[in-house]
Amino acid sequence: MEFPADVGLVLDRLREALLERPDLVGIYVYGSLVTGDFSPARSDLDVVVMLAREPDETATRELGDLHAGVARLGGAAGQLHCLYVATEHAADPDRLCTYWVGDRMTQWQLKIMTQAELASGGVALHGPWPPAGIGPVPVADIQAAVLAEMRGYWRRFARKRIRWFADDTVDHALVVLPRAEAVLVRGALIPKGEAIDRLAEFGVPAALAQEIRDRRTGHQVTLSAAQRLRRGYRARRIMQRSVRRLSHFG
Repeated sequence: MEFPADVGLVLDRLREALLERPDLVGIYVYGSLVTGDFSPARSDLDVVVMLAREPDETATRELGDLHAGVARLGGAAGQLHCLYVATEHAADPDRLCTYWVGDRMTQWQLKIMTQAELASGGVALHGPWPPAGIGPVPVADIQAAVLAEMRGYWRRFARKRIRWFADDTVDHALVVLPRAEAVLVRGALIPKGEAIDRLAEFGVPAALAQEIRDRRTGHQVTLSAAQRLRRGYRARRIMQRSVRRLSHFG
């Protein structure tokens, strides 16, 4: 695939460094970079690296040093999210895996939705296709995972009042709603750009949808404290109402 020049530089540097590792099985890109929905201002560089074995403390430290080197490129390197998965555990969505996000090493999971996005629209930078241990994810499994998140994580999240003053919370949470509905109703994985275009179906005012769209394209949106308060209250109410509705699917 053709990537933006700065993104291509980061991915090339990451691939070159990883190719020196004897435990490397494959390097795969998924998400907005391959769906044509990439936003230089807001999107992550989503990468899954398949390894022959789970990284121990020494390997994790080496990977951290490797990423620190890539991070010195600056720019798009700060958007790199890289999950390291042992092939034998690739199908386990609950297992914590080594994860580089932005500027630090932590842990995260190869969730059902990520497996689905990787299997249906991923690209191999190195290694076999399909990725070892990753196969097509049944629609019923994707729907069950989305439904569980609606009934659990997002229902709890909608109760957290203070979080709703933040731009990132409003943008991410509201865009989740059309994407979740598309999975639950049609079994479809839709990109964020399409989801933003469908926010009106969830009662999101046109001005708020445009605000989210503007931030995604890199435009600065300035709000007063009072505007931020009103927006947070409205967005939270929309989220609570929509989560209740979506939770009844299935």
